[in-house]
Amino acid sequence: PLDLPSGGGRDEEDQPLPDIIQFFGHDFEGDAFVWVLDISGSMTVSGRIDELRGEFAGAILNLSSQSDFGAVAFNQNIQPLDILCTAAYPDRKSRAIAWISSLQPYGTSCLAVAVIQGLEIIRKSSNTNRRLIVVGDGLPACPSLTDTALVLNEIAAANWDRIPIDAVFVGEGSALGIEFFQQLANTFGGSMVIAQ
Repeated sequence: PLDLPSGGGRDEEDQPLPDIIQFFGHDFEGDAFVWVLDISGSMTVSGRIDELRGEFAGAILNLSSQSDFGAVAFNQNIQPLDILCTAAYPDRKSRAIAWISSLQPYGTSCLAVAVIQGLEIIRKSSNTNRRLIVVGDGLPACPSLTDTALVLNEIAAANWDRIPIDAVFVGEGSALGIEFFQQLANTFGGSMVIAQ
């Protein structure tokens, strides 16, 4: 008789499948997610902040406890959920939803500093399929750093381990904003999503 393999078994240790979550109509796959969320004053326009809150809550609720997550909100200040990227247990999800619900948009958008903070947070996860998801509605407008090439250089210097960065643009009719978010995604191997 033929000595056929039994099939179904694996030599390597079985790894849990990554989560696939929906966020602004796009599928994102991973086992560690950190969101970097724009809460500048322009996010009050056309209900953007309410849409962001709903999308973030929906994505968080769909994470399995096998995935880690964290979040940072930004205007001219950085407001992290906390400085952790840990398992998506129900109490952490509830805390994250309460956090995003309490944030009030105002001021300008210091995107580079927030993304760098997000990279530091996501490295606290021991999971390997990591994604940083940046949401914004226009060009970076930090008083000390408005040049988009410099913003990308600052992020590149901090992203030495090449964590994929996805870009979600929620603005309206800003060709320069869309172009910047496309560059951000292209530079760091992420997806570009334009919210409809």
